[in-house]
Amino acid sequence: MEKQTFKQHFVFDLDDTLVDGRQFCGETMARAITQLAPDVNFDLIVKIHDSIRGMIIEDLYRTTLKEINRDLDVQKLLDLDKQIQKENIDKMKIFEGVVNIFEFLKSNGKQLHICTNRYKELMIPILEANGILGYFDTVISCIDEGYKKPNPKCLLDLIEKSGSSKEEFIYFGDSEVDSEFAQNADIDFIIFDQYLNRKNLFKNLINMFLENKMNGHA
Repeated sequence: MEKQTFKQHFVFDLDDTLVDGRQFCGETMARAITQLAPDVNFDLIVKIHDSIRGMIIEDLYRTTLKEINRDLDVQKLLDLDKQIQKENIDKMKIFEGVVNIFEFLKSNGKQLHICTNRYKELMIPILEANGILGYFDTVISCIDEGYKKPNPKCLLDLIEKSGSSKEEFIYFGDSEVDSEFAQNADIDFIIFDQYLNRKNLFKNLINMFLENKMNGHA
């Protein structure tokens, strides 16, 4: 019988997996674009953002501009986006139950990592503002490393540096890009759609675990 390998390394995406940012990021993009092109429909930009999430920020803007047939300065849009996000870090709140899950995993000796496309310049303030930076053994921005998901280079580097086998890793994300990212690194993946679960996915998992434990199943 094949020997079971228990997961030791839990790797997370950030936006829409741990942090509720979908609406805010869509509105940030809409604010940036309509600042340069006031006649563009704000709600349309938010809708487009929601349909193509998972891309890196630059690709999100380039794809959106193609969708609306506008030729705007992408670098100016990226600068505006960064400025808006820095001024509104408090809008990026973790989902309910995230801390409980982290506490449970850490108390059981697990290592936690973030591997995402968000720039560290914006990622670290979000983690600090939500009080969860200290839970992570590793925080990786694929973009800062010169890659972007689903290219698995950053994830493969993390696995190699850990000294652990791929079987000990699992990745959590919310998009098809995240699924491809994990598959390309040949590790297990669980898709977390917080929005289909009324933003209570982590809370529900903790509640189920506690219920099972009380009933003697854990």
